[in-house]
Amino acid sequence: MFWERFYDLCMRVGKKPNPVGKEIGLSSGIISKWKAGGIPNGETLMKLSRYFNVSIDYLLGISTTIEIKETDLEPVLSDHELKKQITFNSNNLNSIGLSHLAEYSEYLASKDKYRNITFNDCLTK
Repeated sequence: MFWERFYDLCMRVGKKPNPVGKEIGLSSGIISKWKAGGIPNGETLMKLSRYFNVSIDYLLGISTTIEIKETDLEPVLSDHELKKQITFNSNNLNSIGLSHLAEYSEYLASKDKYRNITFNDCLTK
């Protein structure tokens, strides 16, 4: 649970896990341990909590409450308009930005709570 929360928060800020770890003074070895199922110590949890502005309970999966609530992110545009906006914005990204977009979209597509239609369905609308 911790790794999923940590990874999702990293993607929300547009960064990969290792650079986030370096920003708060952690080694890539520690990040690898988390990916394998480890959990950070108390001091590190406090740093992560402050960095992402979320509770330690959220990081550990005890609470589902996050500062950015899902309801705050409800789309106000139609699916069609959102797809057009994503296409337009992606055309303005360099290769690094496109790489982040591809990685995050793959991550979101792997989560059942975000699934609605298939990628091919998106292309035909």
